[in-house]
Amino acid sequence: MGQVIRLEMNNWLYDAGLVGLYNIFKEAEDQVIINDNYIEFDSDLLEDFETKYFNYFINKYECLLSWYKITSYKNAIVYHEESDFTEFDESSLDNLNRYIKDVKYYIKSNSYKSAYNLIDKDIYILNLSKKLSTINIKKKQDIKDIIPKVKESFNVLKDIIEFLNMNSSKKYIAAKNVIYTIIKNAWDGVCFLNPRTKEKDMYVDYKNYFISPTKEYISIDKSKFKYNCFVCDREMKDFKNDLSFLTNTGFDTSRKSSHVWNFNNDVTTCPICKLIYSCSPAGIIYVHNSGIYINDNSSMESAITINNKVKSEILKGHEITHSLTYRALVNSIKDQFTDSSKYELSDVQVVRYSEGKYLFNILSRRTLDIIYNSREDLNKLLNCGFKEANIYFNIYDLVIENLFNNQNLFLLTHKLLVYKLTNPKNARFNVSQLIKVQNINFKFMRGVGYMGNLEHDLVKKANRDGYFLRKEYKERKAENKLSGISYRLLNALKVNNKDMFMDTILNCYLYVQKTVPQIFLDGLTDDVAFKTIGYAFVSGLIEGKQVINKDENGGVINE
Repeated sequence: MGQVIRLEMNNWLYDAGLVGLYNIFKEAEDQVIINDNYIEFDSDLLEDFETKYFNYFINKYECLLSWYKITSYKNAIVYHEESDFTEFDESSLDNLNRYIKDVKYYIKSNSYKSAYNLIDKDIYILNLSKKLSTINIKKKQDIKDIIPKVKESFNVLKDIIEFLNMNSSKKYIAAKNVIYTIIKNAWDGVCFLNPRTKEKDMYVDYKNYFISPTKEYISIDKSKFKYNCFVCDREMKDFKNDLSFLTNTGFDTSRKSSHVWNFNNDVTTCPICKLIYSCSPAGIIYVHNSGIYINDNSSMESAITINNKVKSEILKGHEITHSLTYRALVNSIKDQFTDSSKYELSDVQVVRYSEGKYLFNILSRRTLDIIYNSREDLNKLLNCGFKEANIYFNIYDLVIENLFNNQNLFLLTHKLLVYKLTNPKNARFNVSQLIKVQNINFKFMRGVGYMGNLEHDLVKKANRDGYFLRKEYKERKAENKLSGISYRLLNALKVNNKDMFMDTILNCYLYVQKTVPQIFLDGLTDDVAFKTIGYAFVSGLIEGKQVINKDENGGVINE
């Protein structure tokens, strides 16, 4: 038995490291004690920790690795060979050609080349990749004529996949993958991420840089040490270790001494804390250069539970998008509501990693309530968005980001309506989904104290009135006028001009010889209600596939 090491919760990044350390030990089936605000483990568990460290990332993120992307094609090869290529069609050929391009790219990449020297087998993998080339169907040929070439490519690919599936290949190539796709997001510039490191084996390098100093520190007599760790206050001999290796968090004390009091550096850590920080990418969830960490510091168990729920939700499938990061968070919030026996939901800090920077939001109880109560509307927004300047924006992401920042959705609603009018081809959403955004905004505005005396179905009623006005114009074959009317109404809403809005509304209802709906009177006394009613009404005016249902009184509802 070694020494018992007790690690207490501290700042958010250190806590992420504790969650990561726990996850690494759990993946290795090691015994770790979790208490209120700390974890404990035996120092003997640090034996071969470098292997446990990489195994965690490789196992957890396997479906995101280029190694997996190459080796998983074996299933397609087996399928076509067993069916004697009877199912191999042009779509299969397109997939094969894309796969060949990917294989040739990865096999020749620098990170793969640097791993080949560490693999215990004499195989000329680069020569194999040279034998691969895309296959084209020439004129007067059909798919059957190129099957012999497909079989040749399959034979080469099987050799490549066999090589990559060896234990030593997966150990080093997959480790290279996780270094540059996951670990590098949290820390950089030291150990195997130091471009000038002399040690080529990343396992040995990690052991020498993080594990060995920690073991030595645990075993030596510290009674004569006169310095203290900046994070945990443990005794230290010198100021050798700083936090400059942490991405966009630490700073180089030798170059930026102005960041510390009186230019005298005291921002230094003990080897144990440095090891914990190196485990932070196992606590933070990183996918596609973005990440998320829920800083639930009410207890160690809470921090582990909610972050692992988010991670499990994100890594469920192989098709992982930015939206899934947010959806996983929303689903975890839902779990907190339904799991109140474990802990009471309170204000939560959400740390997001995007474009190399950490972004911080405090999700209040009110915001969490709104997200939870809007979960059905949010689910309808997952697969819709719009294209702007060749960039696709997901509406789900935009709505969640606004809620995170405690911003209403009026500006987003206005933008979506304008896009629906001016650029319908790039507006990949329907009117029903616009109403979902407005429903969420209605709940948000109520949550911050507006429209408390108005009806819950305000948005639905206003949208229905807009739909029926459109119907009247269609019956009079004046549908072409609605676009200009919608623009005038949107302009009035944007500048909060009630007079302009109501003048347009009155003219419209005079034209169709109908009474102006009572709902507009409710909007004249309250600016927020005016915008809510106005945008819902314009949504009903805009062209789109309408789903008509009966309400409880037999009336028609446009959804």
